[in-house]
Amino acid sequence: MADQKLQVTKNYRLFTRSVDNRPLVPAKHKRLRRSMEQSGFLCCFPVVCVRDEHKNLVVLDGQHRLAFAETLGLVVWYIVMPDGFDIPTVNNTQEKWTTRNFAETYAAKGKKAYQEGLEFADRHGIAVGTAFGLLAGTSSWTNASSDYYTGNFKIKDRAWAESVGTLYSHLVSLSPCLKNVRLLEACMCVARVEGFDPQRLIGGADRCREKLTSYSTRDAYLELLEELYNFGRKSLVGLKIAAITIMRDRNCINKGKK
Repeated sequence: MADQKLQVTKNYRLFTRSVDNRPLVPAKHKRLRRSMEQSGFLCCFPVVCVRDEHKNLVVLDGQHRLAFAETLGLVVWYIVMPDGFDIPTVNNTQEKWTTRNFAETYAAKGKKAYQEGLEFADRHGIAVGTAFGLLAGTSSWTNASSDYYTGNFKIKDRAWAESVGTLYSHLVSLSPCLKNVRLLEACMCVARVEGFDPQRLIGGADRCREKLTSYSTRDAYLELLEELYNFGRKSLVGLKIAAITIMRDRNCINKGKK
């Protein structure tokens, strides 16, 4: 029973496949590989093993995660279960945890960042993963997911997240057809512009509800937001170009840090 703790290694030779495993079919698990390329090997989904009579680690669950970890050069999180552990039975009776399930669990343990994240998501009508990504100061949920799943999430940009959430939820309340990820992306962009005033844009939207129609691209929404921002104003702001420029610059900086 002492083995039952989360462990990590990059020694892939420690593991051997069980004869009961289904054949490895990497082509059928492209989404898993993409996820691991973006987020690494998440410790909340460890490889499950038992020890054979020679004390070797035999993989009962997670053989594709192990294979992709080796291909990508990632660490492998694993746990060793006692003899007689029946992984098929467990897998067939448990429900897959959702992103919200993780947040609710950590929130119940008193982690304030998770409590605030859930409140933020519900208040603005934003998906939990997206909400936590915003509070982490990133436009990509995958950049925050590793810390999120391990219980180490921290809020890094509350002001920007609130600006985005307030703007997005207000626009959707005026015209529910606007509720989509492209508008949210546009709101993320304009909220990064120096001197941006969300209340000015909200005021324009309140006075121009007939203009609040759905679009299929982020840039089309940026044009709409610029029009609303400048409605009835003598001093015009090139909001779209400014937003695109600052997001491009931020992406270049972030790539340079990798």
